[in-house]
Amino acid sequence: MLKKILLVIAFVTLIQAMVTSEELKYPVDVAVDSMGTIFVADHEAHSLLKWNGLTFETVAQGQGLPRTPLYGIRHIAPRNGSIIASDPATMKLYNITDGKIETIPDDNRFVTPWGIAVEPSGNILAVDRVTRSLRRLNNNNQVEDLSQVRAPRAILFDPNGHIVLLTDSNLMRVSDERKNKLQPIISSPPFQFPHDALLHPDGNYYVTDGYAKTVWKVTVNGKVTAFFQGNPLISPQGLAVDKAGNLLVADAHAKAIFQITPKGKLTRLGQ
Repeated sequence: MLKKILLVIAFVTLIQAMVTSEELKYPVDVAVDSMGTIFVADHEAHSLLKWNGLTFETVAQGQGLPRTPLYGIRHIAPRNGSIIASDPATMKLYNITDGKIETIPDDNRFVTPWGIAVEPSGNILAVDRVTRSLRRLNNNNQVEDLSQVRAPRAILFDPNGHIVLLTDSNLMRVSDERKNKLQPIISSPPFQFPHDALLHPDGNYYVTDGYAKTVWKVTVNGKVTAFFQGNPLISPQGLAVDKAGNLLVADAHAKAIFQITPKGKLTRLGQ
């Protein structure tokens, strides 16, 4: 009898997963919160999704209309139980909690908010690709203009907690955020069209490169090697690391989230 009950529960769970599952349309970013939950920003679906272990399910859905929240969702970052999302199409940052989408006040200073990161204090860092600026939004939603940088893409931190910016050509350490002092980490970067970067617990940086179809590995001393290159990667963009130390790569053109182990073995979530 118990075996039959367990079979019924398993069948119902499978049916529920099939009903709520979503196919990725154009995943541009991936993030992992403190609980280990994997979130995905889907640009064409105008939505935030999460991986439930079997399938992707919608957490927050935009209307899909110009000038409405999440219409151009681009980057995501966990923050105190919520997800922060940047949307250059609406020129806004959004806070998503339990599926509720709220606009974060920013004095209308953003033109194309792109890469975002959250400091230990909870302050939000964001770069604007048009104004080429790095800004900080504190917990009271006050905006502070920091460094200027050419073609900013993403924000991360070095092992000492200093801000690092990924640009269209290099990783730049911000040695003094108010005096606009930036130091390139790589002497001869091989990047063709970098999208995102992170500092891995193993002490190395990793960078996704859409044109090169590559995830680059960068030591703290600036030595660059190809960690994973070529098929099935088509256009690797968003990048995160899960609780086990695996890299998670959002590939927009492959319509997939790939998982790459520290030893370089690649699998696709959902297969």
